[in-house]
Amino acid sequence: MEKLIKELNVKIDGVDADKGIVEAYANIYNVEDSDGDISAPGSFIKTVSENLNKLRVYKNHNTTQLIGVPKELNATDPKGLFTVTKFQMDTDLGKDMFNDIKLITENNQDADLSIGYSVIRRDPKNPKIIQEYKLYEYSFLTSWGANPMATVTGIKSKDLTKEFLIEHFSKMYNLPYSDERLVKLEHILKSLTVAPSNDTQDDEPIFTINSFGKF
Repeated sequence: MEKLIKELNVKIDGVDADKGIVEAYANIYNVEDSDGDISAPGSFIKTVSENLNKLRVYKNHNTTQLIGVPKELNATDPKGLFTVTKFQMDTDLGKDMFNDIKLITENNQDADLSIGYSVIRRDPKNPKIIQEYKLYEYSFLTSWGANPMATVTGIKSKDLTKEFLIEHFSKMYNLPYSDERLVKLEHILKSLTVAPSNDTQDDEPIFTINSFGKF
């Protein structure tokens, strides 16, 4: 049975920084998603009841990057599959991803969750409707907090976007990220705030994603 990936853009329902807990919906019922599917209420009940203790939470569906475990999965919530995730705060990977989510939440941005699943049963009268899932895992996806330059290759010194990025990275710098992440943030802020030399061409970017690599 083929494992599929389904992404959901969501508002985080709650973040507990003291306990490393994040509450969010991993799937919404009765809404046609970007894949053209509609998840029926109750479609996760069987898989959650059978596999809760085996489910894991990853970063970007990378099974070598465990960031937490489901503390609670409510498959009977009328809105959708409600998750309570305990992040692994004693590792840099879990701690940094948690603080990315905290940053996104505090700035009223949407986060991205995604489930790894197979379809067990569809409605024979309407194949768009998925009546039963097999859930393998769910993931929090890299977004603005984790890789803010994913679609931007460079910023010119005269570009107003630079002011926005300085503000954004400054907020990140004040969060309790790992030492490795803070060093990268410091490098980014320095590269954004340093005055360009006289021989720098107008069309030459002063900062690129390659200058710090992936978060």
